[in-house]
Amino acid sequence: MKKIVVVGDLGFSTEQKERLGAVGEVSYIPIPDSSDKWLEEVRGMDVICSDGDYLLENLEQLENVLVTYPYIELGSFDSKKLAERGVYVANTSGSNRDSIVEWVMFMVLALFRKFIPTVRTTAPVPFARHQSLVGKQALIVGKGSIGTQIGKVCEAFGMDVDFFGRGDDIRKKAESADLVINALNSNPTSKNLIDESAFMAFKKGSYFVSFVRPHTYDAAGLIKAIDAGIVAGAAIDCDPQPHGDIENDFYKMMFANEKILVTPHVAFATEQAGANGAEFLIQNVESYLTGTPKNIILK
Repeated sequence: MKKIVVVGDLGFSTEQKERLGAVGEVSYIPIPDSSDKWLEEVRGMDVICSDGDYLLENLEQLENVLVTYPYIELGSFDSKKLAERGVYVANTSGSNRDSIVEWVMFMVLALFRKFIPTVRTTAPVPFARHQSLVGKQALIVGKGSIGTQIGKVCEAFGMDVDFFGRGDDIRKKAESADLVINALNSNPTSKNLIDESAFMAFKKGSYFVSFVRPHTYDAAGLIKAIDAGIVAGAAIDCDPQPHGDIENDFYKMMFANEKILVTPHVAFATEQAGANGAEFLIQNVESYLTGTPKNIILK
């Protein structure tokens, strides 16, 4: 039988563990205490089910194996180079889509309507009129599963939606957008795609929202554009920092600017997304070992 290793607690149910056992010989191990130990533990396996610890840094050391994990983003790697070693990486595309979309729309409403200062306020709120989403121009950078769904929800709020596509000029696309939402995957072609010059070309008074890794955008450039009065504000979820961590440099940099609504990598965190991730991962293993692989990442 094929050898499957599950590294860490991935939240599998009894039924899911039985399904894994039906397609291979399964070993369950705790997360090793070092990268070298992790590599030693997984060598010779046909399938690695991982929570992500030590994974990205060791991908190029593996061979002839499926690697799968219960979430969407891992980081930037060369899938063609890995395939030459027989290494295939499968994510759980779509598992946290709805949860991410909810976070995005909460933040979009918070930016345009200025709701947050009025929630449980202890002081009188002076009358002020803020901006409705109706008729606003939204540019979504990235048209994958999440980006596409964000577009549908934005349209439901009465926004005019456009997408950035391969070969487009991000500066030209962003110059008339009231809102830019970054939904890019981390890969070699997306590295720093939204750079400082792109932020400086944004429409004056526009907003920027991102739940993806800063691999795809220049965080310092965003702050410069805010300080220059070009970008009116932003909402940032601090992926890939640890969930809930507010001590890392990235969170602190975002938090230091009062015009940025920052959260400590929480956009994905719902029970539904967790359950989806575990189920999709099991399906990835079943499909791969029965000759019909799914969710293989091609970059």
